Amino acid sequence: MNLVSDIITYIRRIIKSPSNASISNDLLIDYINRFWIMDVDARIQLFDLKTKYSFQTTPGVDRYNMPMYDVQTELGDNFTQSINMYPVYQGFLGPAYINGVQVAFQTQKQHFYSTFPNIVQNSIVLATGNGTAGPYTLTFPIGPNNNPPNPPYNTPINAIVRGHVDMYGIVATGLNVDPVFGTTLNLNIPSTSIEPAVYFTATGNDGSNIIVQDSGQFLTGNQNYGLLMVPGKAPFGYSASPNGYQVSFVITGATQSSSVVLTAVTSFEEGQIVLISGVSGMTELNGNTYTVTSVTPTTVTLNVDSTGFTAYTSGGTVSSLQNVINYFTGVATNVYFPAAIPNGAHINGQCNYFQTGIPRSILFYNNTITLRVPPSRQYLVEMDAYLSPTSYLNTTSGLKFAYMAEYIARGAARKILSDTGDIEQLQFYEPLFREQEMLVWKRSQRQWTSTRTETIYSQGMRSGQSGFSGFGGGNTI
Repeated sequence: MNLVSDIITYIRRIIKSPSNASISNDLLIDYINRFWIMDVDARIQLFDLKTKYSFQTTPGVDRYNMPMYDVQTELGDNFTQSINMYPVYQGFLGPAYINGVQVAFQTQKQHFYSTFPNIVQNSIVLATGNGTAGPYTLTFPIGPNNNPPNPPYNTPINAIVRGHVDMYGIVATGLNVDPVFGTTLNLNIPSTSIEPAVYFTATGNDGSNIIVQDSGQFLTGNQNYGLLMVPGKAPFGYSASPNGYQVSFVITGATQSSSVVLTAVTSFEEGQIVLISGVSGMTELNGNTYTVTSVTPTTVTLNVDSTGFTAYTSGGTVSSLQNVINYFTGVATNVYFPAAIPNGAHINGQCNYFQTGIPRSILFYNNTITLRVPPSRQYLVEMDAYLSPTSYLNTTSGLKFAYMAEYIARGAARKILSDTGDIEQLQFYEPLFREQEMLVWKRSQRQWTSTRTETIYSQGMRSGQSGFSGFGGGNTI
């Protein structure tokens, strides 16, 4: 049995439209959702369509999009209609728990950020220009962190808050993959959906700003590396940083010398940081990063003494990560600016520092869940959530609300008849709709009466106190 399918069948009987020819199942699903969300009395809604929402945090990631637009497919005999592009969840509400411990749950930014302000580290001089657009390696002074190993981490570490792409931006990619990964910048995301957290700035010879910022997109294979971009006007004025994000070239030889010389046809420049992998024989090079000291059309010289290394035999690649920032080490590798930085001009950095740990507060705002502090490892986050009507009724959990099927069908049909101007049918069915609404309301009211109203003398959650257990003040939902 599929309750959504049954409700749609009943709607079609009422509006006398037996097939998709005149009105599609997708549109009927939209009417069901809008009737429930917009028209149903809150006293009826409060007890229904709730579920527990939970997820595991990712180390260092402080913002998570609400999974609004997961593709759903209705079940049942000969019924494969998909419920596309409609929110699975309508919202979250407290209490919220992290690893089983109740934490503050906020829905207003001013309360959340008054406790956990985003203090921007402004105008830190990271380097000076050399008259070129790059490459520059820029390092934020966040401490002696190495790139952390795979979690769990044993101790809290310092980290930079990373950029974020909101749920609308995720949908705009056409892939519905959150977060966004790639070796190129996805330009389908509106700039209004990008929330940057890292900026590199300089001033050109003409006094203009030269800016590079993170994009909320991450390098394929490593979520700790953020792709940098050149900002621009909304909605799609931004652009990818020059020279791309990852390039690899084949090694055909390596010398045993005070500065190893690789035989490889590359596009590297002096000062770039490169990674060696897959070399046979001179395996001491593998997995290490080096700085390019000189280049020719067919060779690359690196700053490592290889005289004591094993002789090279074959294979290997030399790769460069470009225009990426490691949020744990604070190192932005091989950054290219959109214009040349004047010789001696300051290159400044702006970011937000945080020490990762166990999150103790949650902000739910603009369909984004923000944690403070950013998690140091995986933690289980649990909250109550309101499901969208068809999302809930499409599951086996919805079967216990089959008593509401006629009410929902009549309500959705009522909106359709009103929109199509079929006043005669609307007036005919209105008493039947009101009858079903009263029956459902009475059933929900009986649930209300089973819960005693708290008084000033009862042990309610907020009796005799203000705020939220000393965590900075929560909201009454």
